[in-house]
Amino acid sequence: MVPCLIHEDFQYGEVDGKVYTYCSEVCKWTAFRLPFANEYNGRSTPAMGKFSGKREWESLYHGWTLDACLKDMGFIRNDGKTLVPQPHLHTDPAKMWTLDHVKGLPIVSPLETFRGLSPPSVKPRGHLSQRL
Repeated sequence: MVPCLIHEDFQYGEVDGKVYTYCSEVCKWTAFRLPFANEYNGRSTPAMGKFSGKREWESLYHGWTLDACLKDMGFIRNDGKTLVPQPHLHTDPAKMWTLDHVKGLPIVSPLETFRGLSPPSVKPRGHLSQRL
């Protein structure tokens, strides 16, 4: 999560050697799987709290260009050049956006930029971060 809306609740923590950001203390608590154990009341819970796939798309596409990202995600129509998402409701092919309209636009991940910063000299705010 990129906590751009709730600045006062900004949290971060390390998971498997990588720094992640969280929009709130509860979000961080969930990501650290504290509420999810392999067993609950003696009963196995193998699927609880397991993430699948990619954790964050902006890290996956960090350093790519928008046209390459859209191609990789399959957001191109059958003609191989027209974008599936359009910024308008026109159906005239001459007004449709294509890969040429977004060619070369860089994708920069705020999360990857954050991970590149030096560790802070003070501990993050919040009770949970002090316990971890």
